[in-house]
Amino acid sequence: MLNLNLLEALEQLEEEKNINREEILQILEKALTTAYKKNFEIHEDEVQVKIDTVTGEIAVYRMIEENSENGDVKTRTIRNVLNMKKFGRIAAQTAKQVLIQKLREVEKETLYQEYSELVHTIVSAEVVHSGGGDVDLRINKVDAVIPARERMPGEKFSSGQILRGYVLEVQKRTKGPLVVLSRIVPEFVQKLLEKHVPEIESGIVRTVAIAREAGGRSKVAVISTDPNVDPVGACIGEGGSRIIQVIKELNGEKIDLIPFSSDPVQFISNALAPAKVMNVMVNEEEHRSHVTVSPAQISLSIGKDGQNARLAAKLTGWKIDIRQFMEESNG
Repeated sequence: MLNLNLLEALEQLEEEKNINREEILQILEKALTTAYKKNFEIHEDEVQVKIDTVTGEIAVYRMIEENSENGDVKTRTIRNVLNMKKFGRIAAQTAKQVLIQKLREVEKETLYQEYSELVHTIVSAEVVHSGGGDVDLRINKVDAVIPARERMPGEKFSSGQILRGYVLEVQKRTKGPLVVLSRIVPEFVQKLLEKHVPEIESGIVRTVAIAREAGGRSKVAVISTDPNVDPVGACIGEGGSRIIQVIKELNGEKIDLIPFSSDPVQFISNALAPAKVMNVMVNEEEHRSHVTVSPAQISLSIGKDGQNARLAAKLTGWKIDIRQFMEESNG
């Protein structure tokens, strides 16, 4: 039976579903074999339906055993072209249902593998529904979600809005993969900087560490591999053009760009920006630092609710004690 339409349909499936043509053929052959056995009440395993990849002809192969005159048992294969009219409408429908089910399974697995490659990257997604908890989204044809715990404080979204998120994981589900996004992890800030700062993407400027309190403030330590490139200036961009784009994506979250230094005294001093530090003393054994600032800088160095000092400690990995400089009186 010549069935070139079948081959054309398989080619179309391959293009639309991104599923290997040979894999589709194997699935269809198994579906037809199962349906054939049910239709003709055949139970043995020696029956197989095969599709000719050139003509589209569908044939049934049966292995039968025959006794020869001398008593030996020989096996031979009988090939019959499948008559679809005799095959029956019910059997054909069964084969179709099995094929659809298998194709869905393969498609879901293909999508899962494809989207699993996006883990640890940032993606754009469309908001489907957003209340006070999880945010339901779509990335092309795939479901995505920002769990309530991964939302930035105070963020509100509307249906149809396009937003970015950092891919934490891709979960396997019976109805297809689920992409789990976050907007609070430090890596989200890093990936946004990579997107807007070509020197980071190319490796000339590198982010060494990030400390973040999502929705409030982030401190990012940067270093340059090229002595002619200022890492902080590169991230800020002309007239603040680059960092403004990142801040906009983070709904106004403040970002302190800190020059990294291998000298802990210098690094701690830098990390407490925008405050200006008078002196830093470090205790290597306790991994603790004592920082002295002027009375005018004490509140700025500590920050609102201690945020500035807390983020500086997190960024540098050092405990930071801040004290105000007191002038000695001459009595």
